[in-house]
Amino acid sequence: MTRLRKKKNITTRLKACSGYWFEVPVANRGAWRASCGMPEDCPLYLELGCGKGRFVLNVARRNPDACFIALEKEESVILAAIEAACAEGLTNVFFLCADAVLIKNYFAPAEIDRIYINFCDPWSRKNKPKRRLTYREYLENYKLLLSPNGQIHFKTDDDRLFEFSLNEFNAAGFECRNVTLDLHNSPFDAENVRTEFEVKFAEQGIPIKRVEAVRMP
Repeated sequence: MTRLRKKKNITTRLKACSGYWFEVPVANRGAWRASCGMPEDCPLYLELGCGKGRFVLNVARRNPDACFIALEKEESVILAAIEAACAEGLTNVFFLCADAVLIKNYFAPAEIDRIYINFCDPWSRKNKPKRRLTYREYLENYKLLLSPNGQIHFKTDDDRLFEFSLNEFNAAGFECRNVTLDLHNSPFDAENVRTEFEVKFAEQGIPIKRVEAVRMP
């Protein structure tokens, strides 16, 4: 595994962008829209594992009336996303350096309208499937935090992970809609925003799988 290179002056650089990230996210539980200076009736969208922010910054630009929260546990990675949002002056996207395992500590029941999970670790070894972000125990947490008819938008290049995830969505009581095994050659690609990994996989000719899992009332 490649070791992440520690960026210099992280604390100073984060402080310079203090309006774009929350050091104590649990303090905003149940009040994210107000904490982000957004209207109380605006949609609230969460990306799990935002990486360097290509995806969340682009969807935030496309949807200025929605509030976006992006979560990434690697401080050296999320720093690039935070600095990019700050430099551009975006007003509807904010960041958490945190672990998705603790998501119930950060958000209140029914507070989130949509969750994006893009190219998460497939944890392919036989003894690791419970660590996948689409494992049913994670899905039960997401279901608690999603509003009625809230959605999970999931993308991956991994065939086995996608099949596993569809089964887990069904087992957790989600309805799978707009399923495609080749996103970039489907009608859904017109509205698709590509992530860093997605661009790389597309260049390699790997088909992208996608599904919208809807929380049924």
